[in-house]
Amino acid sequence: MDEKRFDELEAKLEIYKSTLTEIYERYDQKLEELSLVRRLGDALRTTLSVESLASSLMNAVAHEIIVDRLALLLKDPSEGGADGWASLRLRAAYWTDTEEFRFYEGPDAPPWPMDPLADPDSGLPRLANLPEAPAAADPLGREGEGPRALVLAPFLVRHRFLGVMVLSRSAGHPFSAENGHMLSIMADQASAALNNVQLFDDLSSANAKLIESERRARESSSYLERLLETANDAILTIDGRGLVTYANRKTGQWGWTKPDLLGHDFRRLLEDSPALSDWRPGAPPPADRTYEAVLLNAAGERRTVMISTSSAGDPGGGGTESWMLMVSDLTERRQLERQLLHSEKLASIGILAAVVAHEVGNPLSTISGYAQILGSGVEDEAERSEYIQAILTQTGRIQKILKELLDYSRPSRGVSETLDLAEHVPRIMGMLEAQRVFSRIRVEYLLDPGRAPHLVAMDRDHLAQVVVIVAMNAAQAMSGQEDPQPRFTVALSREPGKVVMALSDNGPGMPPGVMRRVYDPFFTTKGPGQGTGLGLAICQRIVDSYRGSIELVTAPGRGASFAISFPEAGGQWCRSPNRTCS
Repeated sequence: MDEKRFDELEAKLEIYKSTLTEIYERYDQKLEELSLVRRLGDALRTTLSVESLASSLMNAVAHEIIVDRLALLLKDPSEGGADGWASLRLRAAYWTDTEEFRFYEGPDAPPWPMDPLADPDSGLPRLANLPEAPAAADPLGREGEGPRALVLAPFLVRHRFLGVMVLSRSAGHPFSAENGHMLSIMADQASAALNNVQLFDDLSSANAKLIESERRARESSSYLERLLETANDAILTIDGRGLVTYANRKTGQWGWTKPDLLGHDFRRLLEDSPALSDWRPGAPPPADRTYEAVLLNAAGERRTVMISTSSAGDPGGGGTESWMLMVSDLTERRQLERQLLHSEKLASIGILAAVVAHEVGNPLSTISGYAQILGSGVEDEAERSEYIQAILTQTGRIQKILKELLDYSRPSRGVSETLDLAEHVPRIMGMLEAQRVFSRIRVEYLLDPGRAPHLVAMDRDHLAQVVVIVAMNAAQAMSGQEDPQPRFTVALSREPGKVVMALSDNGPGMPPGVMRRVYDPFFTTKGPGQGTGLGLAICQRIVDSYRGSIELVTAPGRGASFAISFPEAGGQWCRSPNRTCS
């Protein structure tokens, strides 16, 4: 073999040796990487919390790479969508010289004021090797400490940033590319494990919330069931066919058990009536309605009930609407009301009989006495005439009492005509002012001079009766009053659709107890023989008959004011007192 050929073979052999050596080195490197992956995987496989994962990871890294201290920073979930370094919080620290491990809970984790180091293509944090970084860049750096060599290994899962691990040692011993490569492999393994732990935490938290939610739902359901079962009224739910799907305990008052009602048409338990015409058997009732109906109980007895209906929606979420019924049994209440009404009628009759007996008894006694005297024989004609006149006076008094009773029981409608209150009320008051009882009373008028007439449609005698009764009551209340000077005021005004006549005095007023009873028949504060207690009751009847209203405002020492309103007349105004206008 010539020398040239030998040199070529020797060169090829060297290349082969070199290639084979490189292959073995790469194989050893892969074996070492696989071994690292296996060891780290074994360390992280059983971790179920962030704290145990951080401890295992930092111990593994400290045994593979020479480092002074390590810091684990994780993304704060409360930071929302932030993906850079600014969202990080220190969660774990490890010092290799003392082998001290410290874990920081979420609320106590301090932030890390590190500027972003992102991949320009993806915008996500990237592995960074900083040979000489300021001490402030080290999450565990101390004040006054010199520059540090740092390696920042981000944890990424499917382009989602989870956190970063920071390795720190003296700036005189920078980390090599091999250290960064090894740390990158470990970070990939830790990212998957960290993602699983966080998923487990999320699931655990969601499960705890679900359990708590179910507990609260059971408590709410139990509470609502207790409310329904202890309600004072019967409560039922029915479906779209009118069949009962729920009945509370109160339905037992009608002799039925829940199984007797469930699955049956509730409408068929009610007697047909015009009020139930829009609720057909075999169908639910219209929502938001109230019915008074007759229900037949288990014994066939008729019960008066009040039924309120409302839509209960779709409680099961299955597309089936339901309705709720609240049923109140009014039978006993109606019986009590009838008994009370009957008792009140009897009491009123008793009061009426007592008042009439008292009011009529006194004149009858007088008449009887004078009649006996006349019967015994009175020869003096003047004396005889005096007794006869006294009998006639007492007879007139009895007739007046009977007339007031009739006026109260059925006031006549009279002949309605269009009256101007500004014209007729002063005329009525003018007749009263001539009476001795009004001699010391100053009468004032507030009649809106120059305004349109105050027209009402009513009988003039009824108007006079109302004014006279109120004015005479005021005059009698102010009798003997010196200071202030007795004053009676007549004021007219308008409100939409009505005319208001206010009759006021500055007398002693009334206490609340008297004010509440002024319209009660036969109630009076006057002495015996001075009044029947029917005046204001008659006034109220007259005003009501014309669709008006009467309101009293009074207080002790502040006088009394009656505001009497009538519908405003819509016809032609007529001033003629002898002519009926329409």
